[in-house]
Amino acid sequence: MEGTLSRIQAVLSDAEEREIRDEAVKLWLKELKDLAYLAEDVLAEYGYEFLRIKAEGGDLPRPATRKRKLEARKLVATTTILPTQIAIPGGIQSRIKDIRMRFDELAEEREALSLRNNTGVRISRVPVQPPQSTPYVDESCVYGREEDKKKIIEMLVSEKGSAEKLSVIPIIGMAGIGKTTLARLIYKDPTVRQCFNTRVWVSVSVDFDVIKIYKAIVESITQIKCDLTELSSLQSVLKEELVGKRLLLVLDDVWTEDISLWDSLRVAFISGGRCKFLVTTRNESVARIMQTVLPYQLAGLTEDQAWLLFKQYALENRDPDSSRNLEEIGKKIVRKCKGLPLAVKNLGGLLYYEEDKDKWEDILQSDLWELDEEDDGILPALRVSYHRMPTHLKPCFMYCALFPKNYLFEKDELVKLWMAQGLIPFMETRRAEDIGKKYFDDLHRRSFFQLSPIDEEFDEELPLIRSSLQLSLTGHEQLLQKTSFIISQDEDQKLFLMHDLICDLARSIAGEECNIKKDKKVSYITNEASHLSLIPYETKADIQFEPLKDENRRLRSLLYVNTKVKTLSGGGISDVFQNVRLCSGLFQTLPCLRVIDLSYTRIKELPSSIGQLKLLCYLGLRGSTIKRLPNSLGSLYYLQTLDLKYCTSLQELPNGIVKLINLRHLELPTKDFAACVSLPSGIGTLTRLETLPAFKVNRHCRIDELKQLRNLRGHLGIAGLQNVASGKEATIADLKTKEHLQTLALIWNSEKSTRASSSQGSSEQHSDGSTLNTGSITESSRFLADGILQNLQPYRNLRHLILRGYCGMRFPSWLGDSSFSRLNTISLTKCHSCKLLPPLGQLPCLQKLLIGNMDGIQHVGCEFCGHSSMSSSIAFRALDMLDIECLNQWGEWTGVEDGDFPCLRRLVIKHCSKLNGIPLLPTSLEILEMENVEAITALPKLPSVKSLDLQGKWNENLWASTLELQSLHSLEISWSEDLCILHLHGSLDALNNLEISDCMNLTLIVELHKITSLEHLRLHALPKFQFSPDDRLPPTLLSLDISSCPNLTSLPLYQPLSALRELSITNCEQISTLMCLQNLNSLESLTLDACPELFLNSDDVLPVTLQYLEISSCNKLSALPRLHENLSALKELHIEDCEQLTTVVGLCNLTSLELMVISFCPKFHFLPDEQLPTSTLDIEIEDCPRLTEWCQRHGIKQKVALLTNVPCMNIVPFSSDKINSF
Repeated sequence: MEGTLSRIQAVLSDAEEREIRDEAVKLWLKELKDLAYLAEDVLAEYGYEFLRIKAEGGDLPRPATRKRKLEARKLVATTTILPTQIAIPGGIQSRIKDIRMRFDELAEEREALSLRNNTGVRISRVPVQPPQSTPYVDESCVYGREEDKKKIIEMLVSEKGSAEKLSVIPIIGMAGIGKTTLARLIYKDPTVRQCFNTRVWVSVSVDFDVIKIYKAIVESITQIKCDLTELSSLQSVLKEELVGKRLLLVLDDVWTEDISLWDSLRVAFISGGRCKFLVTTRNESVARIMQTVLPYQLAGLTEDQAWLLFKQYALENRDPDSSRNLEEIGKKIVRKCKGLPLAVKNLGGLLYYEEDKDKWEDILQSDLWELDEEDDGILPALRVSYHRMPTHLKPCFMYCALFPKNYLFEKDELVKLWMAQGLIPFMETRRAEDIGKKYFDDLHRRSFFQLSPIDEEFDEELPLIRSSLQLSLTGHEQLLQKTSFIISQDEDQKLFLMHDLICDLARSIAGEECNIKKDKKVSYITNEASHLSLIPYETKADIQFEPLKDENRRLRSLLYVNTKVKTLSGGGISDVFQNVRLCSGLFQTLPCLRVIDLSYTRIKELPSSIGQLKLLCYLGLRGSTIKRLPNSLGSLYYLQTLDLKYCTSLQELPNGIVKLINLRHLELPTKDFAACVSLPSGIGTLTRLETLPAFKVNRHCRIDELKQLRNLRGHLGIAGLQNVASGKEATIADLKTKEHLQTLALIWNSEKSTRASSSQGSSEQHSDGSTLNTGSITESSRFLADGILQNLQPYRNLRHLILRGYCGMRFPSWLGDSSFSRLNTISLTKCHSCKLLPPLGQLPCLQKLLIGNMDGIQHVGCEFCGHSSMSSSIAFRALDMLDIECLNQWGEWTGVEDGDFPCLRRLVIKHCSKLNGIPLLPTSLEILEMENVEAITALPKLPSVKSLDLQGKWNENLWASTLELQSLHSLEISWSEDLCILHLHGSLDALNNLEISDCMNLTLIVELHKITSLEHLRLHALPKFQFSPDDRLPPTLLSLDISSCPNLTSLPLYQPLSALRELSITNCEQISTLMCLQNLNSLESLTLDACPELFLNSDDVLPVTLQYLEISSCNKLSALPRLHENLSALKELHIEDCEQLTTVVGLCNLTSLELMVISFCPKFHFLPDEQLPTSTLDIEIEDCPRLTEWCQRHGIKQKVALLTNVPCMNIVPFSSDKINSF
């Protein structure tokens, strides 16, 4: 049977190429594939019996030869290698006979169709090695786009037309022309980075979801998860965040022609800071709707440019002599690509692996070039690239037809799916995962996969998608989050996607075999479907799976693909979950399933019938609301992956899980590296296990279970170490031999239980079998913990170490040993009994060090750096970040020598109230954060510090040395209750940004005007602060933001502030007047909000440069300054919630006005002779009864319709929940 299957697969390569034009071959190929599936199923069912006997501890026939021993080992890893000493059941025998007979018939038909059988030998599925290994081609190595890039950057950074609050530049071009690549180059360009202090990239595609786009932008700017779902709330937040910012927003791959969606999106941007959009689209209609300047039409590459790109992919690192023999053919192939970079890269990637000139000639002469693109929209060059790729890659690529366009996927995720489908071969000397990653890299190298724009950009910055955590958090829980965040940044979990044309190619090749459904009820799929993916129909709708027909028994994959999950930050994504209902008989009708993925759904339990899926290899429930798993899961002997990550509702794992002898990846819900569920006894028998992120020690699951799990890799968090009985028991875990572990967390119980982990005293039993002792820590228990930690020494290749809750008195001898040469991150928290820090200074690769909540540390000296009389080597030679928090007894830091910490860039010291000083640190230090460090009276000389954050209590004498930080660019002061007067004299010549907030007793800022480099000033929540009559502001200010300063009565605006562009005054209850606004002769944005005493005179003069004016919640305001004709730059006017305001004069002078919002102003109306401007104008009126009545009485709708270029006026009477705009 195995031989038959091998012969079936040997003829598929030639047949696939013939399939496209020959209908007879197409039908024959379908039957052949069906037969291959049947053969694989039969072999797998036969092998299941072998696995069942092995899992249940029964006796197996003893292999007599080395060959049969190898067969037995292979069986546990693959479905296609069978033992030869187990009787074949009668039912399977008859099916094998039928398959052989049908294959013989198909073989005769093959002769009639003149198909090659490749000499009857199956094409090797081992990857062909390239001429010389090479990294992926850098996307920035782009040819022929220098001039395009230059022109668009000039359009972006040019001040021409800078009066506009929003500028939109569309890039138009056909699919595969390189629009996204060009946008990436522009986005990452240093000139653009310098011009725009905020940049955001959003991949839009067909689904122009305004809420989703807004949330992505807000999360990118704030780096905090956004839970808002209402459009108006998101718009308000975004407006606030954009104040004082220059934003570049890239909207990639826009399709929608719905102008109302575009209007809903742009409103927040023309109300906020200065914004420019770069939009890529294939559709000229989209560009016309969105553009504010003429679109940029992107042409194809010239022949010379295309040839350079082709050489980069196909001929790099080759011998020059051999390359010359191929160049003539290569240039002819490039001409056939017609200037499309995607086609050039695909064929170049294909030919990179071919050295034979005849193979190049074969591709040039392929009949596939003659196919008409109009038939299915697939570029002939892409078809050639697919059909000439190695045979082992074709099914892997075709499987990706299950993914919708714009779907983001991880390498490891896809490789596990390929493994589950048997697409990765078993090799005794290589892991299947490594082979699968090589396959993935080959497809990436051939440009079938590409790195998502998000990950490509954020290699250098905090990922938009990955985390909602900010590194400025404080306290124990935040330290744990910081550790998780830092380590996650070191992981190679990049996101990939397929170009739309590549998606089309995959679907064209897969045909009905890979079926995508978007429906809320799954009761029917085509008979030809082998793989099914379900796309969410409606966010809140239930999905009902009903029993399928017998014709669908061949289904091998069932995936729920939630496209929205990976475009949201952090956890908390339940708002995009759907309820999934599985009928009890569903799985009986699908016996051939290899993959079930119901991740990110509201499924609570699985039917016990899932145990009947004998061939299941992958079960994904990540992020679901599953509460329990049936014990029948233990019958899934082929199961390789069980993904329960983020399943926070899961209560326990079934005991049957220990029978899953093929299980390689067990993803568990964890919190800060500790398990959220306990493991059953016997987990140590799963010796093939590679992924086990967390292990909780209790009376059911002892630490010695880890002994046989020698293949563990990635993360391992061992919690409950207070339940380990002795150092000898810890030794049995044998962590020293687990050479593939990257991260190890060793966790004793929380502080409460750690301080009570004595073996003496009372104790209470937990449901998970752990024992919580309630006595106090004794000398013997400390000694016991010392021995346990000493014997938990990991393998020396470890990269990240977390030690939490350790109750021993001293750190182990191996911690700090220089043989741990790859240690990158160490986190030590809640080790209260330790008196000395370990000698970490001699770890050569240590970059991140977090130390917190250690009450026993009183002095840090030379032992920390690892200095001794015998050695004078540089300490902490690679350390980039040092974060020390909550060391309440720490008083002195010494032992730092010249040259130590040469790379230290960020230093955080928080809640160390007794620390009396900081040693002299290197010039590399740029960021310094200090909170509650009241004993520090001075800073050492820190010539390179650019950012200083002072929080909480700090000594007033510290301020003098702060004023000597000559490179200081940003200064933030917050929560300092003792701060009354802030003196800003000194040498802060570089200070650009000053932010003071939540200082309850601050009354004055002295000599602020002397900071002549200051551009941005923010004062927030200063209840006693006010400007004195003699105060002046720096003339260099660009933005001034004052909020929640209830004692403030006026602003010092009498001197010229010629640079000020943004002024925002919010929630200042006593401010009554704004004098000399006309002095602000560069002001573009003015926001006055929640200033109930504010009064403006109609004779006041507004700056002529004003583009945005917002006045809201100013209850005493009865009049506005007259809108003179010199306000021709004003584009947006917002008047909201002003109870006494009656009218505004001079609207007709606002010739550039684009949007006017008047809401919640009960007395407001237009004067009888008032006229509206003739510009294209959107008007929103809400809850303004007099204005509504005035409009109706004067027939304002008819009058507006007669005005030039005014499309409509939208009046929303007495509505408080919705604003419509046109």
